[in-house]
Amino acid sequence: MIASLGPTVDPAVAADLGPIAELAARTFPLACPPDLPRASIDAFIDRHLSAGALRVHLDTPGHDLLAARTPDGRLVGYALLVDGIEMDPTCADQILHRPTVGISKLYVDPGHHGSGFAALVLDDVVRRCVGRGVRGLWLATNVANIRARRFYARQGFVERGTRTFDVGGVSNTDVVYERALSGTAAGPG
Repeated sequence: MIASLGPTVDPAVAADLGPIAELAARTFPLACPPDLPRASIDAFIDRHLSAGALRVHLDTPGHDLLAARTPDGRLVGYALLVDGIEMDPTCADQILHRPTVGISKLYVDPGHHGSGFAALVLDDVVRRCVGRGVRGLWLATNVANIRARRFYARQGFVERGTRTFDVGGVSNTDVVYERALSGTAAGPG
């Protein structure tokens, strides 16, 4: 849990799924390239970010859906963590630090962009993972998502390569990033 000046970050529960899905529907389009058809974005949201789709993560071992709230209890962000390289096995050769956790989603309400909340949520993710013995975090974001790419670079993530990511039937290029969580050498996964 984060100090009272920032958001609190806790494991999501069933009652959080609707609000997280609403937040996901508002924030996911912001990460997409401007030329991506809205129909493709909506198809991705319906398939992967609806309350029903998010519910699967509550019951899947190795998946952690986290809810971030303001001190007064309003949902302002969420993160979805996936152990290992399960979220995209094609990225396995780009990930150097094992064991690893993939950050599938990390979004903050646009009204809180620039407030430092995203960094505080990421700090909480790092603490959770270090506490579990994780040696690296990895993620991917669209090559055109300059704001996110700058944020992750400031947070110590380094580029490892690219991947192809399907959004509603349209192939997109993502940049794969990794952040070491320990000073020891990387080993095979």
